[in-house]
Amino acid sequence: MYYLYGQVISDGKIHKNQFVEITDGVISYVGDRKRNAWHIHQVESGYICPGLVDIHIHAVDGFDFTDEDGEVFNEIAKRLPKYGVTSFLATSRTLSKGGLTRFLHSAESYLGERNSSRMQGTHIEGPWISNKYKGAQPEEYIRRLTWGDVEEVIKPYKRVVQKITIAPEEVDDYAIFPYIKRLGITLSAGHTNATLDEIGRAIEFGLNQITHTFNAMSPVNHRQPGVAAAALYYPGLICEVIPDGVHVHSKIIELLYKIKGKEKVALISDCTGYNNLDDGEYFIRNKHLVKKGNEVTLTSGNLAGSSQTLDKGVQYAVKECNIPIEEAIYMATQTPIEALNIKERVGRISRGYIADIVIINDELAIENTIINGKMVYKRSEIDGD
Repeated sequence: MYYLYGQVISDGKIHKNQFVEITDGVISYVGDRKRNAWHIHQVESGYICPGLVDIHIHAVDGFDFTDEDGEVFNEIAKRLPKYGVTSFLATSRTLSKGGLTRFLHSAESYLGERNSSRMQGTHIEGPWISNKYKGAQPEEYIRRLTWGDVEEVIKPYKRVVQKITIAPEEVDDYAIFPYIKRLGITLSAGHTNATLDEIGRAIEFGLNQITHTFNAMSPVNHRQPGVAAAALYYPGLICEVIPDGVHVHSKIIELLYKIKGKEKVALISDCTGYNNLDDGEYFIRNKHLVKKGNEVTLTSGNLAGSSQTLDKGVQYAVKECNIPIEEAIYMATQTPIEALNIKERVGRISRGYIADIVIINDELAIENTIINGKMVYKRSEIDGD
């Protein structure tokens, strides 16, 4: 039982001179006075923020959720606190039916672990996508979403599946969408050649998100508007975006933010685990890759996900996209949580919420990460700790 004291960022605002009281892993009070004689961790500079929530992350530090070693979930969860991520969706890539089932089984076996960053479920990205916008996804496993897949792959693992990325135009029966929604699973359009109108129809059946907006989708075309245009046009859609200076131009991210607002833009990493690699050429998981700075591509030139973690994405959003820090934090915490069907009280600094907290310095780098009220990562010692 202790206090944090300093500038608090939550709910899209900066609250100065605040005491955050933490009792048995839960935030028991937030305000401008100290209620008990407990120890105070003074945050002299920087900010006290909710832990970051990454709803689209495949891998980190060389470990990938689709690796056959079931321990990989634990390995990744242990590494994420140093990047400020306290909740995440383990994200797959396009796999064979057997590979996807194995991934979901491993995730279900891991679900409930709380010794590090908390897995809130999985995000299935592929195989139910468009060949035209497959990006770096393996074409041989791409297929149309059928009722057979729903019954044999999705429904048995409904407890662990939080989100599915699909190409709506590749689904013959839109009745699948409300059925999946009733299972408690959210639907996002990505790797798709849909038209704006097809996205509008999918919204009527339960679609509510766009996966890595502007990437791997039909573009903003003034005569034949595609998914990118739909992301801007339909106000209810929550739009993921990768703020790494590679996938989307900074001014386009700023435009998306100006149109949609902080409540409808979710910052993601889409990290594919190459964040710890030096520049060069590699052969990893049957792919020839080229890494140069933040950019990772196949030898064909297609982008192969991101090599950046979410903490760096928040920094980029603030420093390059003219997004205020308090709103960038909102877009990396509350927006992604509200996009899903997550029951746990995370993503805010507020009474009754789980004490998943990050402390960032004035340069917006992660100094400390707290999960369930316990310090799990320290870049530097907090005064008095």
